[in-house]
Amino acid sequence: MQDFDLHMHTTYCDGQDSAEAMVLSAIDMGLAAAGISGHSFTPHDPSYCMSRAGTQQYIEEIRSLQQKYSGSIRLLLGIELDRYADTDISPYDYLIGSVHYIFTEEGKRKWNDIIAAHAGDADRSASDSAMGSLCKYRDWSDVDDRPEDLCRFAFGDESICEDPETRKERMLDIAELYFSTAGEIVEATGCDIIGHFDLLTKFSEGWGFGPAGNVINRLRCGAAEFVSDIFDTSDVRYTAAWKNAIDRIFADCEARYRNGYRNRLELIGLLQAGDKPVFEINTGAISRGYRTVPYPAAGQIEYIRSKGGILIMSSDSHAAGTICNGFEEFGQLAGRQ
Repeated sequence: MQDFDLHMHTTYCDGQDSAEAMVLSAIDMGLAAAGISGHSFTPHDPSYCMSRAGTQQYIEEIRSLQQKYSGSIRLLLGIELDRYADTDISPYDYLIGSVHYIFTEEGKRKWNDIIAAHAGDADRSASDSAMGSLCKYRDWSDVDDRPEDLCRFAFGDESICEDPETRKERMLDIAELYFSTAGEIVEATGCDIIGHFDLLTKFSEGWGFGPAGNVINRLRCGAAEFVSDIFDTSDVRYTAAWKNAIDRIFADCEARYRNGYRNRLELIGLLQAGDKPVFEINTGAISRGYRTVPYPAAGQIEYIRSKGGILIMSSDSHAAGTICNGFEEFGQLAGRQ
């Protein structure tokens, strides 16, 4: 089994356990290396992530724990860097690049304008306050909080679209927007690991559309009430969207390698990446009861592998008891069992 896990969250963001509890659990499991990777501060939505003040406390504690447990485990200071984060990346040993949000073109323009207007500010409070002008569902939406959120972003305030064909096309619009954002993650964040590549499918197993066009829990409502999946992942538009995203990630990694960049995980001796991206096989939604299989989807994993990409296991653990969850069962997907 893979002897490291680099995707973990603590009480500094939306995790259940302290950083030290996570480290002790990793030691008990006999891991050679572990990485804590708190959620980066996202100024338009601070609800789940590390605060600005908390980020500094997080850095200081992980560095202290590195020294305290240096004889027992190789502890790494990481961060899960969202595409729309606003934070200094210089302190970290490695970066996980992830997409938790989609923005309209107007919303993205507003976000970029606010960041640019306050780029020289030592105190980011004015920038953070200005982000309050961005409107959820009109300018942006999360993709992994509730299944209704994406539908409200796609359909409007009612979160319902009664016409099946219109509903399908609008949800494919959402998928294309998401994967377009995912495709720019290397350029936008400079990340070393691509996090949960198809996170927008978090609710696809348990949720879908009912006959009235509303989102239903199909496990509770039963087959009679279930009409269609949230996304038609067999549609050519959906397939083209994720392939284009993966292709761009590979191209961006190759370009930065030619310009002298080396993956931080390679520099610290954890793996060899060369000019290829490192994608995680993420089991976090399994341990939290949303899915029975990891991200990315099987076809995406095969496509990544066919292009020579690097695959590693990540638990995306939010509790000490779920570190390395699913590594034995799904390790063969990464070639690490």
